[in-house]
Amino acid sequence: KGVTVGFATCLLFVFLTIPAAIAAQVLYGVSLADSDWLHGSAESLLTITNLVTVVAFRQALNAKEKDLPTMPASATSWEPMTYLVGGLTAIAIVTAAVP
Repeated sequence: KGVTVGFATCLLFVFLTIPAAIAAQVLYGVSLADSDWLHGSAESLLTITNLVTVVAFRQALNAKEKDLPTMPASATSWEPMTYLVGGLTAIAIVTAAVP
């Protein structure tokens, strides 16, 4: 389930990057890549996606490799990775709000 949260966060990145690109064009007359703080904020969402996906895969593979009797919480519950995404996204929002 944690990997699913990671891939869902990737969709969040895509859906939030489109308005950021439109805002860069309308507000500044440049592409998203040329608006540093908007581009950096969008890229931070991509970093969160990568981090969550890798952590979830790593936890699941470590449990499988060590033949643990129980899977990690991120593999059986939505909560751990959802909290991680929420916390990291809040940090990204704060960094975006303060250019």
